[in-house]
Amino acid sequence: MRFNSRQGHRPEFLLHLLSPNVSGAQLLMTIRSIAIIAALFAVLTAGAFAQSSMSIVYKYSTLNFPGAPTFNNSTSANAINNNNVVVGSYNDTANHMHGYIYSRGTYTAVNYPGAAATAALGINDNNDIVGLYLLPNASATHGFLRHNGVFTTIDFPNSTSTAATGINNAGSLVGSYFSNSPGEHGFLLKSGAFTTIDAPLLNPGDLPDTELNGINNQGWITGQVFTGDFWRGFWIVGSDFDFLEPPFSLDNTVTSSNGHGDVVGEDAGLGFISFSVESSEGSESTERFPVRIRLNECPSGINFARVIVGPCRQGSGQAFLGVPALTLNVTSPVNHSTDTNPVHVAANASGLNPVSQMQVWVNGKEIFHVSGGTLNTNITLPVGANERFVVQAVDSKGVTTKVVETITVH
Repeated sequence: MRFNSRQGHRPEFLLHLLSPNVSGAQLLMTIRSIAIIAALFAVLTAGAFAQSSMSIVYKYSTLNFPGAPTFNNSTSANAINNNNVVVGSYNDTANHMHGYIYSRGTYTAVNYPGAAATAALGINDNNDIVGLYLLPNASATHGFLRHNGVFTTIDFPNSTSTAATGINNAGSLVGSYFSNSPGEHGFLLKSGAFTTIDAPLLNPGDLPDTELNGINNQGWITGQVFTGDFWRGFWIVGSDFDFLEPPFSLDNTVTSSNGHGDVVGEDAGLGFISFSVESSEGSESTERFPVRIRLNECPSGINFARVIVGPCRQGSGQAFLGVPALTLNVTSPVNHSTDTNPVHVAANASGLNPVSQMQVWVNGKEIFHVSGGTLNTNITLPVGANERFVVQAVDSKGVTTKVVETITVH
């Protein structure tokens, strides 16, 4: 579960803030337009993501429940829906945990009736909230669903402790539980029926240790499993488990996914986003591990507009909200391709500010540039094998992002 002791020691991260004084409310005011841009961007590039490379730069702000301490990770942001509504938890000055919902600049506490502690862990587009609560003088947690303001306990049958961590628009719910038998298990609650979900283990002697973090509107489930002495992040599509990294890699988790098929999480102590992770999979025998773009924060949630939230900004003790400041999508040439001159180069960029220029670089030299956020032309590139090919977008405020590929040109 996201709130057990093993998940409470996440390292801090280096953060280069674009604007440290911008509030979450101010940033959220821009997300509606960003969502429109993202929808248009998706239409313009529909069907192209399977053969594209992307990069993204975020603008971060803090989220802190009013009156909560601003140290010791008091406020955590755990999930965000497609309406940009955030849920999380905070500790008050007496160190009691409460859930909260954040919408359009307003914070509202979420407390399970009679509970000593509450955490809101997931939310869908209908504002149904799931999470966990702890009763006074008890040690076992219970999951909950809040629907239309009414709380319902969610406990896996015969479990000793349960947490509900994610819910989608169809009402399918995921979480994790402990029972009297050793180990931790994930579960899916769909159409009133519980199903245990245990991720594959690397060693025959490993105990079950699966944690589920969320479920998107396409039914993808995200989580991690402790096996081989490491946490191993995964996502599930249907009955297919796909892992973020090869076996025995350093600790990694997959915390959330969105309707684009992007996933976010933590890899060796650093945040990441991977775009359209199923688009280049092909068959299971030729499956590739996804490219991970490093982020300055470790996200716990992402929505369709690619807005991210997470538990703590570097050194602030506060939760964060990240809005895409600049996103670049290169559809041609394809990474690791062999191309003949003139090479077709196609890319689009969009963000918070107008895109002023698109640039093409090869082996450290600028070859071509064009004004605006669209690049679609044939360019004669230097001939050579395994060349470093870069498309870079620059916005009106000087913010840049780039896609780096390796191509061979004849």
